[in-house]
Amino acid sequence: MDDVRVHTGTLIADLHLRWADSLKERRKVLRSLVDRLRLDGYAVAQVGPADLLQRVFLAVTEVSGNMTHLEERLDGAERTLVASEFEVAHLVREYHTWSDSSLR
Repeated sequence: MDDVRVHTGTLIADLHLRWADSLKERRKVLRSLVDRLRLDGYAVAQVGPADLLQRVFLAVTEVSGNMTHLEERLDGAERTLVASEFEVAHLVREYHTWSDSSLR
């Protein structure tokens, strides 16, 4: 049996929207960003407190059988985050690889 590998990658982003005067404003901009990422096929979740006025924590995840493809996809997600109305205060990238050889 061939070795099966599953690679997952996650971007954890600390985003700031300094001009937001209300949660409604922040949620509108956040919804637009999350929709763009999901339309591109990423799994996205708000992982921090939902009631911060000017700050959002997002996790963006991708799964692939190819590490190069995974890195390219996360690069694309990062470009989307940077191009948004949010300022990217901090960004962490984490990878995990699973192999069926771990079952043998």
